[in-house]
Amino acid sequence: MVAILLSKTIPAQAQTFNSVTHIHNVKTFGEKILMGTHEGLFQFVSQNNMSSIGKDPFDVMGLDADGTTLFASGHPSVGSKLPNPLGLLRSTDGGKTWKSISLVGEVDFHSLEVSGNQMYGGNATEGLLMYSKNLGKSWKKLGADKFSDIAILSGTPGNAVALQSGKLFKTKNTFKSTTEVKFKFPITAVETIGEELFIASKDKIYRSLDQGGTWKLFKSFKGEIADISASLKQLAVVVGGEVFTAKLTK
Repeated sequence: MVAILLSKTIPAQAQTFNSVTHIHNVKTFGEKILMGTHEGLFQFVSQNNMSSIGKDPFDVMGLDADGTTLFASGHPSVGSKLPNPLGLLRSTDGGKTWKSISLVGEVDFHSLEVSGNQMYGGNATEGLLMYSKNLGKSWKKLGADKFSDIAILSGTPGNAVALQSGKLFKTKNTFKSTTEVKFKFPITAVETIGEELFIASKDKIYRSLDQGGTWKLFKSFKGEIADISASLKQLAVVVGGEVFTAKLTK
């Protein structure tokens, strides 16, 4: 079980960050907060303090992290020699350099979810949800991508939950079949931290210790929650024009 210690709020108005015109995603990476943007990957410190990462600022559409490894997808910058779309990229130095893993010139993943050796990708090129059991070296097409968010559950490979139209669905077989996890309010985001499952609904975060069997209120905010992202060290909560950071403790 982890506890949460809310530390501070950081203003986050994407339209005003230097030359950044659009932020696609916010991800925790250890003790850092990373932002995938149209102008590249940035470390977010405050509204007027965003540090560019890497020498080739590609359009970072999909972004996720597992431990010390980053995964991304998107489009090359103007003048870049990289193919378009970028397929799946991997970085082991915090985003400074990237290595092509698969589907180069074929797929633009607008969403990525990784845990252990498993990975889900929202293939925007074909509108498909894809799954890899070997960290993106090879992929299987699962059909139309109808989910707005996915979280991989601990335990047997193939266990995951996903959001569709504000409802949470659970699978044990990589979405060959699903069952609805009942919840009384619309859900906007889902995330896992170890064996714990978190969801955002309206202005509240709820936690489950039994993979959605039961829920308890975890934290309330003063505005509607747009997204959540977690590492083992911290939780990032996007609320309106702010990013709330919270340290996680055992």
